[in-house]
Amino acid sequence: MTTMKKFKYIALVSVFALGMTSCGDFGDTNIDPEHLNEGNVPYAMLFSNAQHQALGSDWDMWRTGCIYAAQWTQQLSSIDWWDWYARYEWSDGYSASFWDTFSGGRGAMRDVTTCYDKWNGVDGYSVDWNMARVLRIYAYAKMSDLYGDIPYTEAGRPAQFSYPKYDTQEEIYKSMLAELDEAQANLSGTAVMGSQDLYFQGDGAKWKKFANSLMLRLAMRLVKVDPATAKTYAAKAYANGVITDIADNVKLDHSGGLTTNDSAEPFAKINAHEDREFYLAKTFVDMLKNTNDPRLSLIGTIAPTQDGKQYTDCQKNTSGIWGSDDYGDMSFAAQRGMPVGGYNNSKDSKYFVGQVDADFNNADFLANYGAKISSPNRYTYCDPQAPTFVITAAQTDFLLAEAAQRGYISGDAKTFYENGVKAAFKQFSQFPHLPSSVMATYLPDDAAAKYLVANPFNASKALEQINIQYYITTFGDPHEVFANWRRSGYPVLAPAAMAPLDGQCATDGSIPRRFRYPSSEAQVNKTNYDAAVAHMGGDTFGTRVWWDAK
Repeated sequence: MTTMKKFKYIALVSVFALGMTSCGDFGDTNIDPEHLNEGNVPYAMLFSNAQHQALGSDWDMWRTGCIYAAQWTQQLSSIDWWDWYARYEWSDGYSASFWDTFSGGRGAMRDVTTCYDKWNGVDGYSVDWNMARVLRIYAYAKMSDLYGDIPYTEAGRPAQFSYPKYDTQEEIYKSMLAELDEAQANLSGTAVMGSQDLYFQGDGAKWKKFANSLMLRLAMRLVKVDPATAKTYAAKAYANGVITDIADNVKLDHSGGLTTNDSAEPFAKINAHEDREFYLAKTFVDMLKNTNDPRLSLIGTIAPTQDGKQYTDCQKNTSGIWGSDDYGDMSFAAQRGMPVGGYNNSKDSKYFVGQVDADFNNADFLANYGAKISSPNRYTYCDPQAPTFVITAAQTDFLLAEAAQRGYISGDAKTFYENGVKAAFKQFSQFPHLPSSVMATYLPDDAAAKYLVANPFNASKALEQINIQYYITTFGDPHEVFANWRRSGYPVLAPAAMAPLDGQCATDGSIPRRFRYPSSEAQVNKTNYDAAVAHMGGDTFGTRVWWDAK
């Protein structure tokens, strides 16, 4: 089954799931074999849909990802369409966009919970069920990281709980960590679903490493609020076995993906087709330039434009990927970041970018800045057929480095750090359309070693160094960048300079710490919403989630 056909079928099954109102068992025989119904629904396809949609689609990747999180953490910048939101303006639809994974047409949370419930205790489905446990935790952890207290124990079961209660983030995290430890202990062999597992084709051993690497990630979220629990589960995860080789990276491949549907890599889809007005932020580019980081050439490019501002739409090519003329200038020296701070390109505006970059006061530069400022590289993060990285060896090595530095695990922080850098460089080899010749030019085999010599591990600045590396290698996953920045405090970022000038500023001018709940929750689930807001101390961009203690 082709990628596009598979995702169309997944969507059909997911829509069917909206109508399920009862919970039969696997032994039902009074079913209609000719039409989808609860008795013959292919639950493995629901699982596939959850694997895909929990990572984001164009809807939420565009809004909570690129418009908000990537601008807040200063990896992307827009001075035309989205400068308001770089000034921390609130939009209900944008802030709430990831919430749609709970239900609606996407329904990742509902679908994985359905599989979780259906496979629980069923003979022969132990591996499948434990995979569902891990994926469910990944999805709900992402949701909680974005919003804080959320429906968890009652979520994803609309027939049973029309108005699910909100669990506290503390309760959720402690439950997730304990369950991951149970799940990883029961992951071996091969799942019944086989190739319907889009990550590892049912390989329980790889899911075990996924579970433990996720446990490590969640444990390290707690360093500011509950270091004892963080230490306990970081040590458990490391002892159980985590991802340390890029061959075990958790990723969703998008072979044959098109930007005309949900089969494309979501971050790439936005930057390749839907919205070609995001540029690499000056903060990000300068960080890479200041350390002579050769990865910059495979993260950014100076791309040709169609109108001086919007760069080329990959969909102009029948193949749905870039043509040879579209890759632009990837040379290190050519890369240039877009100013950050909520500036725009209107000369008569108090937010005009010419205040901080004099080149924009030149009419020709202002009209053609799209061909002068770096945008996401078309071979890598802007390729619609690139993989979506979920959890990687590089990320895990950096978390192990921090855990070692904090004394949570045994081992040498410097060694873990260097392994992380090497894995981060190697990870570029997993982009399917990156030619070996281009890889060899910009990231030759000795590139990581040379980078480490020029930028050696410094124990006195270890936490900053480690988390800046995490920030770099997690580019393309704005939600995780935002979460780890709040957790670690690195890199140190200055709030948007223009935010205090905006009379509608949604915060006190500081960088937001979470997303606001959908306004609809205050109407349709008011009692539970009110309780959550009271517990969290508010529902604003400035309200901190539990683990993000000051």
